[in-house]
Amino acid sequence: MAKKKRRIEYRYYDMPSGSYILPLLGKGWEQEYGVGIREMLHFHNYLEIGYCYNGDGELIIEDRVYQYHGSMFSVIPANIPHTTNSKPGHICKWEFLFIDMEGFIKNEMHLDAIREGAVLSVINRRGTLKSEQNHGVMSRLILNIIRECREQSIYYTESIKGYLYALVIEMMRLADEREKSLHTQRVSAYIKSALDYIQVHYMESLRVEDIAMASGLSESHFRRIFEEAMNMKPLDYVNLVRVDRACIMMAKEDLSMEEISFRVGYQTQSTFNRNFKRLTGYSPHQWKRKENSHEGILKNYQISALKGWEA
Repeated sequence: MAKKKRRIEYRYYDMPSGSYILPLLGKGWEQEYGVGIREMLHFHNYLEIGYCYNGDGELIIEDRVYQYHGSMFSVIPANIPHTTNSKPGHICKWEFLFIDMEGFIKNEMHLDAIREGAVLSVINRRGTLKSEQNHGVMSRLILNIIRECREQSIYYTESIKGYLYALVIEMMRLADEREKSLHTQRVSAYIKSALDYIQVHYMESLRVEDIAMASGLSESHFRRIFEEAMNMKPLDYVNLVRVDRACIMMAKEDLSMEEISFRVGYQTQSTFNRNFKRLTGYSPHQWKRKENSHEGILKNYQISALKGWEA
């Protein structure tokens, strides 16, 4: 049986002449949202900002579902399907601002055409729901705009323009934070793949090309992000793992240094000795005689990626 298509409505608003904001405020927006139309999405011709004062429910933006409660706000660009549903039987208090962001940015921010297009592209990219607790500056800007629209004190239109300018900046910052977060997540996934591969294959004749391939990256790209994340080159980390395993073997197994060096991936005893002393400050035989020689050496290194997995 074919899946039933979700209905979508287009709800058009007329912007007041000479204004960039249409406020929908007051008692009429305190209600149980979604009654009778919970499955229906809608979209608008202007960017919508909603502020939830109290109540619980869900906000659907395209195919994403957010749970909302008091002191949260939504930012939904024009033409993005969405809907708000109160928890059944619950009254929620929202107020809304519809904003002509394109008109404001073009007429008031005085950007060149390239920057103007870039700002609009970021502003219109996707909708989101945020909390006052985590995004206090943005929340206060929205509440100040609502207050100015409600009170309409002297110079309120000028004040609103100032708040709108600051709001655009905060929206740009929010988008930048999201992009950095996504980049960090992608880099972390690549680095984790590399570390997992090294942990399994450190005793083999490893090339950077092999580790990069296991991570799904080109060798040059892999080298760059690995060094940025780990503060060392890939083969330096391989040597670190090898010497760490050698230290543990010395304490737990009665093996010759030649056998240990071969088991951890070194083809010659001299290469093992050189790397061991460079990383520990001791020769292998000196290390075996010292106190606490049963411990590895990885714990002594400040490796950002390893700390990251714990966080």
